[in-house]
Amino acid sequence: MVDEKTCLTSMLTLFPAFHSQYEEHVKFWKGESPFGMDMAEFSHFALDIIAKGTDKEVEKLVNFAEQMITEGNDEVNYAIKFFFLENITNRSGDRRIPLSRFTTRLKPKSFEFCRELDKHWGSKTEGID
Repeated sequence: MVDEKTCLTSMLTLFPAFHSQYEEHVKFWKGESPFGMDMAEFSHFALDIIAKGTDKEVEKLVNFAEQMITEGNDEVNYAIKFFFLENITNRSGDRRIPLSRFTTRLKPKSFEFCRELDKHWGSKTEGID
């Protein structure tokens, strides 16, 4: 099982450009940041990748999310779902962010979670049909 520390290490290794943003986030929280808030901060970085990044970077986001859902402990699984994926899909109405670049690449567990979110909220996220 992937724990929170391993998840963060993996995230920073896969996305070194996030490192300085993450350090600012940790400073803001004075080192007391709940893990879910770390994933929420990462979702903001991910939205920039979805909007302006390469297809390879978007694919890394998709693979990271799926790995953390399938291999993460309960805390990691919950944070990836509700602080990372839900934050991203909540931006569905923002036409400046082509969410389908992300959502159409989602792997099975991530896709199913996003579909369940749409059912729960009565929303229709671009690329989740």
